[in-house]
Amino acid sequence: LLDEDDDNALQAIRQARIAELKQQQSQRATHISLGHGSYRTISQDEFLPECTGSSKYVIVHYYHDDFARCKIMDHHLNIVAKEHLEAKFLRIDAAKAPFFVAKLRIKTLPALFVFENGKEIGRLTGFDGLAKDVKKPDEWHTGRLQEWLAGTGAIQYVKPTEEIEEERKRMGIVMRGSVYSDERSSGMVEKMLRWFSEITADGS
Repeated sequence: LLDEDDDNALQAIRQARIAELKQQQSQRATHISLGHGSYRTISQDEFLPECTGSSKYVIVHYYHDDFARCKIMDHHLNIVAKEHLEAKFLRIDAAKAPFFVAKLRIKTLPALFVFENGKEIGRLTGFDGLAKDVKKPDEWHTGRLQEWLAGTGAIQYVKPTEEIEEERKRMGIVMRGSVYSDERSSGMVEKMLRWFSEITADGS
């Protein structure tokens, strides 16, 4: 049987846990109100207000509709955005944002930026370092992007150990994330070169 001291200790633990859950629920509601938990497309005019607003961490993907690799990045970011409410995830059409493409000196797409209180703290060019197999640069798991984002401090993510992975498999637990593979990437380099020649011509 529990004595009075033990009962008081259990009550204190319960109260602390309830308070923690309430805080998490409140924080979740705040994040959602700021547009976290989704992956949204914004315009050039919305870029600065979104990046310098109330969200501490903002991740922005500069994309082009014709580039297959941008679709791959979209695939992974859509998964990550729903799982990590601690940051805001946005995408902006580079073809419609020439001012910031020039300002940020974007030369390769996809280009992924991480901002903390409006200041750039991370930049991922293409899929640099994400693929484990250099012969398959476009095939990498969502967890690789989560690791990179966690390295900037924007999200909280710890890579599962082999033991944890095996236990998850044994229990039939499937984690969110996948490897995107699309055969429609032919002509991607030509499209990129054409796009950069167009924005260079516009800026001259």
